[in-house]
Amino acid sequence: MFSALKLCRNVAVITSRTPRTFTLNVFRQTSLRNHSIKVKGYKNKEPGEVIKWVLLMIPVTSFGLGCWQVYRLQWKLELIDILHAKTNANPIDMPQDFKELETMEYRPVKVHGEFLHDKEILIGPRAFIENQSALPSEVILVNRGWIPQGLRPKEKRQESMVKGDVELTGVVRLTESRSQFMPKNIPEKGTWFYRDLDQMSSYLGCSPVWLDARGIPDPPEGWPIPNQTRVTLRNEHLSYLTTWFLLSGFTGLMWHRYFIRKLPLL
Repeated sequence: MFSALKLCRNVAVITSRTPRTFTLNVFRQTSLRNHSIKVKGYKNKEPGEVIKWVLLMIPVTSFGLGCWQVYRLQWKLELIDILHAKTNANPIDMPQDFKELETMEYRPVKVHGEFLHDKEILIGPRAFIENQSALPSEVILVNRGWIPQGLRPKEKRQESMVKGDVELTGVVRLTESRSQFMPKNIPEKGTWFYRDLDQMSSYLGCSPVWLDARGIPDPPEGWPIPNQTRVTLRNEHLSYLTTWFLLSGFTGLMWHRYFIRKLPLL
């Protein structure tokens, strides 16, 4: 207000002396004033427009990530189906070269030999998995099945200590990494918590080969319960895609309400 009044007073003085200069000065002053108003308005408007389109990226990006998780979910379900199909496939003979087993996890194989019960170890605790639906010169590891705590001593399950030649079918399993909070194996105390094939084979003097034994779902009392193969693949894509789509929908509605309808957010 003060600067505007001062300009008008200056203009009046100039007008009384030289009308031509007055006309020129009025034009120039008015032009500068209008220009300053436009620049001021442009500067005030520009940050809001930038923020508007930057914030629009939140619902757009969230929607894109949700679509990606839909694809990942479908891929994971197909992979799980493939692994289940492998475990239910017809068993094949154990390959002569054990290195081939590295690409055969969850594939059933047939072996012929005898159990070395003096080298038995117990690994656990492990959750019991309910049933749902020959290389004589080599020593390998066979997971015969789940037993309750009360049958840990061998003398309580002597009938299950099979002697002589046997032929069985087992599912190939590879070594298992120790999770962050899982205790370490203590071989000297006979305490095993996870499947470390290198450590087990070194301690027992055998090949680093592990088979989950197949068998009847209801064996005689005191026998290990076989069929303990668990297909474990982390699959949280459904929760991920739900989160991304909800975030996209919520932020999209807020953006439309504030920038398009010009309503307060709350």
